[in-house]
Amino acid sequence: MRKIAFLFVLALTFFSCDDGDLTLDEIDLTTSADIDACTIEAGVTLLFKINGAETLILEIPTDLIVNEVTVTDTPRTKTLNSQAFCYYRSFDTTITTNYFCDQLPSDVNSTLEYIAVAGEVQVTTVEVLNGTTLEGYEHTINFSEVVFTGTNGQDVRYDFFVFGTLVTPL
Repeated sequence: MRKIAFLFVLALTFFSCDDGDLTLDEIDLTTSADIDACTIEAGVTLLFKINGAETLILEIPTDLIVNEVTVTDTPRTKTLNSQAFCYYRSFDTTITTNYFCDQLPSDVNSTLEYIAVAGEVQVTTVEVLNGTTLEGYEHTINFSEVVFTGTNGQDVRYDFFVFGTLVTPL
């Protein structure tokens, strides 16, 4: 009886071991991080959210964030993975805005990466008013029907995903 119990425990241990692959159940930097921005080259804006060692990065053409009010229910849009690019990355250390806006440090390694391979970026813009004085524009950025695929082959899907809100002052 002890031999059977030992074999059972051994088999359970052997078959229940994790293979060590990192996985992600959900991407959630929506409430915990503000949007920062850098212009990385002419015509391209890099928007990113940082929460410690986790980042959500959106590379978009500059014509998507425009200081012009959008028509109700008609956001400006770009297709992910062709006109705009989005990445989720987890690093082996805490990341700051300098990582994106300055020369990339060589001693920081990404431990997990998911790339948006399908979906659409949607930007809705409204005026920011102080009484009747225009102070800037608020750009609400969302994704529709987005699919993030990890380097491990795992997909994370969202029908609707909130990236966040960016305010551009005048």
